[in-house]
Parts: sequence; structure tokens; C-alpha cells
Amino acid sequence: MTRVSPSEHSMLTLARAILGLGGMAPVEDLFRERHVTAPKLSPGALHALRDTLAKGTVRALARTGGARKRRHLPASTGSARLWERHRPPTLRFSLLCFNTLRWMVEQPLAVPGHLPLDADAPPTLADELFLYLCCRMVAGTACEQAVASQPQFQRSVLCLLGFPEMFASKAMRLEAASFAPLLAEGGWLLEALQDELALRWRRLEESKGQLAEPKHLVELGAAQEAVLNAFLDAVDHAGRRDLAGFLLQAMRPLVDQPASRWAANLSVRASLTQKAEARRSAGAALRGLARMGRWDAEHRAVRFFDDGYEDAQVLLAEWASFGEPGFRLASERERELSTDLLPADAAPLDTLSTSSSGSAP
Repeated sequence: MTRVSPSEHSMLTLARAILGLGGMAPVEDLFRERHVTAPKLSPGALHALRDTLAKGTVRALARTGGARKRRHLPASTGSARLWERHRPPTLRFSLLCFNTLRWMVEQPLAVPGHLPLDADAPPTLADELFLYLCCRMVAGTACEQAVASQPQFQRSVLCLLGFPEMFASKAMRLEAASFAPLLAEGGWLLEALQDELALRWRRLEESKGQLAEPKHLVELGAAQEAVLNAFLDAVDHAGRRDLAGFLLQAMRPLVDQPASRWAANLSVRASLTQKAEARRSAGAALRGLARMGRWDAEHRAVRFFDDGYEDAQVLLAEWASFGEPGFRLASERERELSTDLLPADAAPLDTLSTSSSGSAP
């Protein structure tokens, strides 16, 4: 059995938790106190870390969607799992991964006073996945802000796509070209994360109904819209509209619900103007669906003797569970959100006297 120091054991335990190979309970205390780690791992610990990264990454890719049989473009690939569509990719982790892991062990991320992450290197695709999984672990916890404030995470396009609420200011600067690294090598990483991204975006949509401050809903909606606009531009230009399928998967159960759920908890003290802006911002993902609805109409117009007919049929089949009815519902919900609840000169509901009239306003 490989002998490792206590600090090396902490790093390995954290790596396992990030990759889904272990629970969170053993690492929770790490984020409350400062720890000291060696600048280098011992040979045994280094071997154990490489083994953990290799096995954990493959498992993570399978669990986040890569193990599901589905069709992707081009149509010639047929219905297959990730490893059946692509040659095994080279998962190369850079020093960014190691330095991030060490920083998360050393710094008390759950309390103020942590030092910044000292690493400056563009992430590899393997690093992108690792940084994404780090964000997934800390999202909604006391450690979230510490991670979100690090430039290394802010530069990760995959983190911005999956967690626009954590990186709102950086998301606003995204362009279609920003997604080029994720579309490289056949876009295998985005293919693998379809189920995971669908889950993330569904949770984002469901969280909107709990927001009371209009500005928070506006900020979230603006970040989502910026990310989606850049991402949809990128996959459209690359001929990979199939990689936007996670949005349909995320939104399908939600468009059946009334539009009011997206802004159900806005403060009664907010002005009508603030509420109207918040409601419109809440429809960011619905406007993304509108663009995909136009794509769907284009696919239906491709005739069997036209170029791209097979690819269009793949997309129509994969998006059939959403289909034209889903796109119509999404359009209706977005239109409802963009319509004011009350005319501009009406008084707020909580200021109306209930004794002046026998009926509700």
C-alpha cells in the first residue's frame, strides 16, 4: 500500500470528492482551516493522483452523459456512446490542475482571508473538465465566492457555460470564438456533458422563482443570455447545432408551467418597472429556445434531395420530444413574461385599499 503524508492524503481525498469517487463529508473540514502542503508530491502520491484523475475523469464523463446512446452530427456516426463515436482522447492535465487542487487544500475557502490561486496557464480540455467539476462541488456553498473570484476559473469557458450565475461579469464578455477549444477534437467534451449541462440549466431556471430582489434576476438573466448567444453562435457556425440539445432537455418539463413561476417571489416593495425588467430577464433561456425553434423550422424545410438532409433528420429526431409544441409553449411563456402584470400608471397591489371596493382590483 502506498504511504503518503497527511497533506498528500488530503489532496487525494479532495481529488476523489471532486471527481465523484468519494463523498463530501471527509473534505468539508479542509475548507474551514488553512493547511500546509509540500511543493511536490512524493512518487507514491503522484502515482495515486494520476490514477485517481485517469479513472475519475472517465467515470465522470460516463456519468454526465457520455454513457448514453444518442445521435450526434454528422449523421453518419449513428446512435452510439461517447467512446464509440470518438477515438479515446488524450486527457492531459497541466500544472493548473495540480495547483488548483493544492490551493483548495491549503486555503480556508469557506471563510474570509484566503490567498489567491497562483497559477497562470491556459486550461487543457482535461483541465476544463476538472475546473467545471470543482465548481459543481462548491456551487451554493460558502466556498462558491472564493472559487468564482479566481481568474483561472473565470477563464474557463466550460465553467461559464455551466455556471453563468457564478461568473456573471465574465459571461458578458463571451464571444462565439471563446468556445472554439470546446468544439475542438470533434466536440467530445460537450457531447459527454449534455445530461450534466441540462441538469445545471434546469436548476438555474427553477431557482429563479425563489429570487426576491429584481436585480438578482436581472443579473442572472443577463449572464444566461450572454452565454447562450455566444454559445449558439459558436455551434451554429461550427455546424454542431446538436450540442445545444441540453437546453431543450433542461426546459422541456418547465415550459408546461405558467410563466409566473419564473418570477414568483419578487419583492412587493419593488417598483413595477423593476418587476417588468426582472420578468423579461427571467426569459433568457426561453429566448434561446426561440432561436432553436427557428433552427427546427429550417430543418423541417430541408428536402430529401437537399444537402444536409441526413443531418437535419437527425436533429428533428433528437429534438422530437420537444418538437413544435414545445417551441410554441416556450414562445408563449416568454411573451407572457415580457408583458407587464399591470399598466404603467397602476398602483402597487400592496398599496390598494381592500375596503374601498368589494372586488379584487
